[in-house]
Amino acid sequence: MRFSLLRNTTLGVLIAAAFLASCESGVSPLIGEPRPFTIWGLLDAAADTQRVRIFSIEGEPGVDRPGTLDAAVTTTNLETGETVAWTPYQVTYDDGVTAHLFEAAFRPVHGQRYRLDVARSDGAVSSATVKVPPEVDFTIERSDTSPRVYAYVRGDPLPNLLGVEMRYEATNVPPAQVWPTDLKLHPVVNYPVEISYQGTEDIVRDGVRYDINMVDDFAIVEETYKSRCLVTEGNPNIALRRIEFHFISANEEWNPPGGVFDPEVLVEPGALSNIENGYGFFGAGVVVAERWTPPKGLRDFIGFSSEQGCSLVPSAGNPACTSPPIPCLDNVNEDIWSLYF
Repeated sequence: MRFSLLRNTTLGVLIAAAFLASCESGVSPLIGEPRPFTIWGLLDAAADTQRVRIFSIEGEPGVDRPGTLDAAVTTTNLETGETVAWTPYQVTYDDGVTAHLFEAAFRPVHGQRYRLDVARSDGAVSSATVKVPPEVDFTIERSDTSPRVYAYVRGDPLPNLLGVEMRYEATNVPPAQVWPTDLKLHPVVNYPVEISYQGTEDIVRDGVRYDINMVDDFAIVEETYKSRCLVTEGNPNIALRRIEFHFISANEEWNPPGGVFDPEVLVEPGALSNIENGYGFFGAGVVVAERWTPPKGLRDFIGFSSEQGCSLVPSAGNPACTSPPIPCLDNVNEDIWSLYF
């Protein structure tokens, strides 16, 4: 079965945490630094609204400061000459840090070049020039009876492909609500597992192919669920809601150290920057993805479960019906309920 559906989603799905998360530590002071701004952001070819985060440099290049930011942001389409002014707004994070962001309503055009200018009232300007990568031909070959998936990406030229992953959106399957009503944590946890296929591509005519075995991937999903205490020997089931294969089609300069956009690393002077007279990074690209849900027979063959672990009647002698898994999740904010249904 051959599928040629292409679903573009916003880049915020994959990198909002990197570009928009609070980053208050891990930066070096710059004594007498003349450059005015640090810039984090991108042009998203799948979005109708663009966003960028701006820091003023006053001794350190990546520290948010309260009050109004002395900055005016514009983009210019270097192919057409059209200029767009961006609107400022602020976001306050859970740790109390207030970030300065700007947004503009337009959709970048594939293959065209744009310049971002961030100007201070005294005339100092930080800027970046990016080219939006060309559209790609993305197809997935899969079957309702086979765990093998082949993903093809073609382009002329082939853009910079980053964040190539299979995402398994799964839950731990509960015994059917037979646990005590005063149980502190709800037993059903939505815990997606992302498996990287970055660098595994095979070269084919006009592009690359990714060869995916979902049975092998399930072993990783299962081990992840065990390590997070989301399944137990008495309740080992994992239910698959859907699968997503996705990647970022990015501009050539988008190549962070180790392939990871870590603001605390990238804000360091010299780590990665395409900003003229400033720091940070401004990129361009689009997330390309396809989602699907395999039929029950294939889900069962891969290793997932489609059945409840218990009936609606409590069974005191069956640990699977009386002992729910208690999650031991790392790096989770206090709002743990965001993981639960």
